[in-house]
Amino acid sequence: MRAAVFHGPGDVRVSDVADPRPGEGEVIIRVVCAGICGSDVNRFRYGSYPWPPGFIMGHEFCGEIAEVGPGVKGWQPGQAVVVEPTLRCGTCFYCRAGQHNRCVDFVRRGITGSGTDGGFAEYVRVPAYQPHRRPPELPPSLAVLVEPTAVSVHGWRLAGIESPDSAVIVGIGNIGLLGVLVARAKGVREIIAIGKYPPRQELARAYGATHVLEPDDPGLREHVLDATRGLGAALVLEAAGTPSSFRTAVAVARKGGKIVILGVFHEEVGLDLRSLLLNEQQVIGSLIYQPEDFAEAMEVLARGGVDLARHVTAAIPLDRIVTDGFLPLTEQRARHIKIQVYPH
Repeated sequence: MRAAVFHGPGDVRVSDVADPRPGEGEVIIRVVCAGICGSDVNRFRYGSYPWPPGFIMGHEFCGEIAEVGPGVKGWQPGQAVVVEPTLRCGTCFYCRAGQHNRCVDFVRRGITGSGTDGGFAEYVRVPAYQPHRRPPELPPSLAVLVEPTAVSVHGWRLAGIESPDSAVIVGIGNIGLLGVLVARAKGVREIIAIGKYPPRQELARAYGATHVLEPDDPGLREHVLDATRGLGAALVLEAAGTPSSFRTAVAVARKGGKIVILGVFHEEVGLDLRSLLLNEQQVIGSLIYQPEDFAEAMEVLARGGVDLARHVTAAIPLDRIVTDGFLPLTEQRARHIKIQVYPH
């Protein structure tokens, strides 16, 4: 089969590899559609530490069951699925508690497509606990957005605020835009999106943002205060992963507000703990998702609201994943939100 194998920074090769065979408790999935995540782009640019090169990339994907391995129950060839790529040891304290994203072996195992072979291929082998049945109202191009949507859903779950009066989403890439959609589904009255690039800003408004602000606006905090009765936001989702976006997130949260970190940071960030203390703000780290977040994300997307024509900025064949996928996402960030790959 054809697959996109990561060999090092700037070195992803689409080549012929052996077809995967299912082992005990595993299934083979025929990949229909896969999304290129920002973390895939970072891996392409900077490397895959702590996972050594030589694996097939891709963790946002959907398809259909092609083959089931020994001991697998509940799955049959032909069933449409969307894959939750979290890997787990199944025996540690956290796995036994159902908190699989906190597995003590997470860093070594990674997730499917990050350290182990993933969905940028015609077929992929995964544990039988990863697939979720894909409802018919989610076409493949929408189903592959379940994984990044689940990231925001998990952040909401950790914050423990079911329906705040106001929410700010800092960063309006794919994760942030889907975070706006989740905020709308939660019934938030004032949804404030902070981010660059007119196409993304327009999409944020379409998804439910009542205010869209530029991150470099010197009056940004005052605009947020004006929109929130002088209080600041009850909940802030940080979805950009930069020092400036984190400082913005803290600055626009109200006293007693919660700041949930969704973005992946690649550098240390200075933190004024006095501000958090005096304002009783809480900073919460949010690591991917759990199965219930995945299920809720499917419900959110099934309600509609995603403008696929604008959100998916390119659909490409697997053989062109570098030239038409990784390179444009690296060099033309303002033009793209989500590029999807079709292996077959």
